[in-house]
Amino acid sequence: MKLSFHTLLTAFLLLPTLLHAQGRDSLTCGYDHSFQWGQTIAPALLVTGGSLITFTPSLKENIDINLRNCLQQDGHPRYEIENYMQYAPISSVVLLKACGLKSRHNWRDMVNLGAGSALFCIAFTNSLKYTIGKERPYPDVFNSFPSGHTMTAFFGAEMLRREYGEEYPGIAVAGYAVATGVGLLRMYNNRHWASDVLAGAGLGILSTSIMYWLAPYLRF
Repeated sequence: MKLSFHTLLTAFLLLPTLLHAQGRDSLTCGYDHSFQWGQTIAPALLVTGGSLITFTPSLKENIDINLRNCLQQDGHPRYEIENYMQYAPISSVVLLKACGLKSRHNWRDMVNLGAGSALFCIAFTNSLKYTIGKERPYPDVFNSFPSGHTMTAFFGAEMLRREYGEEYPGIAVAGYAVATGVGLLRMYNNRHWASDVLAGAGLGILSTSIMYWLAPYLRF
């Protein structure tokens, strides 16, 4: 994660102070925050798949390395717009609310849920990148696993889905499409292996899910 991500998190953490006038009531009613096993399937498969590829030499050779070689064989130029795209889903959560679209939570709850989800992302990223120390597709940089850009994009996409997906399913699809594009661009631009992207996507979804599950037990 770059400094800009921490700047975004700081903004999330400061906003509840500005929204204090809404009071300290309970979470917005009408949303089911209960833990559901079915919601763990996608992130579990993504993280497990990324981990297996990373730590199994034959899978790494057949998937990570072969896919990287295939994508890089034509020596194409890099257009690293994913540095900005990664923030599109989470920014859309706020912008759509500001435009008056109906969301699942009020401003204060939404901001707190976003801030908590971002904290989980940072915790996962910092603990794994520098513990595992996986080399990037280019040499001498050892913080490849998982992809922080992809994690950021998918944490925002999952929050976008939870806040607007039932009322506006197209928004949820668009959020996940943008997040998937970020992951693909990280591989296309030779910044990450496929396994990094898979794990980043799963951990991003999981970060948001954990915060939504915990929300009823936290006093905002």
